[in-house]
Amino acid sequence: MPNHSLQRLKVILIGSGNVALHLGESLLAADAEIVQVYSPNITHAKALAKKLKAKAISAISKIDADHSLIILAIKDDAIAEIVKKLKVSDGIVVHTSGSISIDVLKKFPQYGIIYPLQTFSKTRKVDFTNVPICIEGSDVSTLMSISNVAETISDCVYHLDSKQREAAHLAAVFANNFTNHMYAVAEEILSKHKLPFDLLRPLIAETAAKVEEMSPSESQTGPAVRNDKSVIKKQLALLKKDAASAKIYTDISAAIFKKAKQKK
Repeated sequence: MPNHSLQRLKVILIGSGNVALHLGESLLAADAEIVQVYSPNITHAKALAKKLKAKAISAISKIDADHSLIILAIKDDAIAEIVKKLKVSDGIVVHTSGSISIDVLKKFPQYGIIYPLQTFSKTRKVDFTNVPICIEGSDVSTLMSISNVAETISDCVYHLDSKQREAAHLAAVFANNFTNHMYAVAEEILSKHKLPFDLLRPLIAETAAKVEEMSPSESQTGPAVRNDKSVIKKQLALLKKDAASAKIYTDISAAIFKKAKQKK
């Protein structure tokens, strides 16, 4: 486990969403001082600032930009606009996006990336020591400073450039966002037949456990990998009133079968 202290690190958090919350809490637990929390919505800023023992602000002009680390934990499409307005005389500016290049920050003397590759929800605690953090820095000295912060709060730190981080983020979308959508589709199917989602929870848990021990392609099962046409036909019949889910079923079944054929 990380056992270093960030006692002298002074942090400004720009953003008040899930990433800002969990990253802020992990930094606070490592003895960093969260100086300010910014959000254009002062109510949101105050809610997070209270948890992090910080001052809430809702105007960019009020950011005290002379501290060790300024973290832009905001939506991707808001980063460029905030960067335009932000004036920094000291410290390192980083963003937490998986898909935005480091170059968006190049107006600052020191800049980089702290991208936690995890799904966050306000209502669930996350052990940050197990969260992969992908980092990048504008120069060697800045990268070393960012690395020290990341390694203090996580055991899983990866030095990725912007292209590699984009690929990691894309892979994460498939592994998390798309998979979660499949759960939602499955829940709808069960609900239509008055069945509980609990019926699938052990299967979901075992599917996740398998990839801890083997390659996902090696653990693939089901009618598509076997090319069981009779089962596929019956299941598509059950989806005849749901064209969107039927298309997903057909496309993914075809992709699974194609990959299985390539392995043989």
